[in-house]
Amino acid sequence: MKPRNNKNLITMRAYRFTPTLAHSVYATARSLNMSESEFVRVVLLDAVDRIQQN
Repeated sequence: MKPRNNKNLITMRAYRFTPTLAHSVYATARSLNMSESEFVRVVLLDAVDRIQQN
């Protein structure tokens, strides 16, 4: 039996994202040479900063 490759589903499982959104986060993080977790953290912190400025 072939093992499942779950490496691309880290974001989907950790943050309960849809498969499409998880793939988008994965691809964007890879293009920026960041881990998925680091990318999500940076995006969330940026969003909080923008909300607090308004």
